[in-house]
Amino acid sequence: MYKKIISLISLSLFCGSAIFAQVNSSEDGLSFVPKKGSFTASLVMGNNDVTDITSSVLDANTSIQGRLGADDTFSVKKPSSITNMAGISLNYFLTDKISLSLFGSYGYKSVAGEDAFSGVPVMYDVDNKPLVGTGIPAIQGNPETDNYKFYISTGADYHFKFEQDARVLKNVDFYLGARFNFAYERLEKTQTSWLVNDNGGYTVDSGDAGTATAEALGLGGAVVAGVDYYFTNALYMGLEVNAFNFMYQHTEIVIAPGVQGADQSTTFMNAFSYPKFKIGFKIF
Repeated sequence: MYKKIISLISLSLFCGSAIFAQVNSSEDGLSFVPKKGSFTASLVMGNNDVTDITSSVLDANTSIQGRLGADDTFSVKKPSSITNMAGISLNYFLTDKISLSLFGSYGYKSVAGEDAFSGVPVMYDVDNKPLVGTGIPAIQGNPETDNYKFYISTGADYHFKFEQDARVLKNVDFYLGARFNFAYERLEKTQTSWLVNDNGGYTVDSGDAGTATAEALGLGGAVVAGVDYYFTNALYMGLEVNAFNFMYQHTEIVIAPGVQGADQSTTFMNAFSYPKFKIGFKIF
């Protein structure tokens, strides 16, 4: 549903920009690209999951951890698609060629837990043969699961300017930039009921089993390259890619309350990754 909404908005803005570009074409030959003192804001779509907690890190193998359940498919991470809204980007131009950039995004996903079910024993006939369809297997409870993700990137861009007589490029803004990236993610699982082995069968136990957590902190940097096209003095669209991206992620996993956390360290390095599509406005 959200993809359709974003696609419709993008199509509407694109059509509107094309009309405005024809109506407001600059007869005096002036360029629409930002200059010193300009401020721009854009909606960014794409994939910005530079860090990731795999849900299976909270899987259970012991009787204590078994209360926490597991959900291998759970993640706030979105599919890699250019139609995903990745965040908001702001740019302020210190000079005609240098601008400061700030990008931010936030993600949250929650799934309610499910109670455990002890099952129904199989019934037998007079010959002690099981009656088909009389038994219901026991079902383990699923934990309440919450996932939070916050990402911020800040840096500076250098914008390449073209001569005004290059009319085909006068409204095109090519740039290269450097970014400092910070990411934080937290995964929580809380089990409210679970199965207990009872002489070959199962009973349901419940209570406060505590919350299992996994927290990831990521720090890194990137070199970005992008191009924006200004249809009018206020409206533009653009593409941006991380020419090189580096991120160090430290993850602390606490399987159960009172249990010392386990640490993990992961390093991400990518080239020409995380493409983004921008729809933006020049505020002034």
